[in-house]
Amino acid sequence: MNYQELNKKLQNEFALKRIKAEEKAAKSKVSGEEAIKQAGRDLVLNIREKITDLFDVILKEEIKGAMDEKLMGDVIVKLISSWKGDDSAELEVLLSEKDIKATENYLKGKLADKVKGGLDFKVSKTIDAGFHVSAKDGSAYHNFSAEGIAEVFSDYLNPRLAKLLSEGIKKAEA
Repeated sequence: MNYQELNKKLQNEFALKRIKAEEKAAKSKVSGEEAIKQAGRDLVLNIREKITDLFDVILKEEIKGAMDEKLMGDVIVKLISSWKGDDSAELEVLLSEKDIKATENYLKGKLADKVKGGLDFKVSKTIDAGFHVSAKDGSAYHNFSAEGIAEVFSDYLNPRLAKLLSEGIKKAEA
């Protein structure tokens, strides 16, 4: 093999290696860009989740703050007054330990003539604020605890919050 043939062979090998290196670099660039895009999507989803969680905590705390014995008493009176079913149904009201005495005292006189079957007040360790009312036979159950109300609001508001966050992100990208 002479010098020219050797030189040509080396140039071809070099060109082939350069092409392979360029292809590898292009693939690495695309792969890196895709990884950055995925990390950005993950970051946006994580932030959205954190904002939604924060929103849920704030909502629950606001509901807790609004639940005093008069409000709870008025809601319980209206709920029991409009109870669909047997007037002789035995009802049970579950309240937090801190709310039971004041709410029970507030309600005893107002509900005596409305519930012929009986009305029991009990402490629930799972309720921080608010109350549950149920028929003792299990035929009806109403959850007006802070957690229950917050869950209902969150189910409605979180999709709207997510939509607003998405719209905000789109505006920021534009």
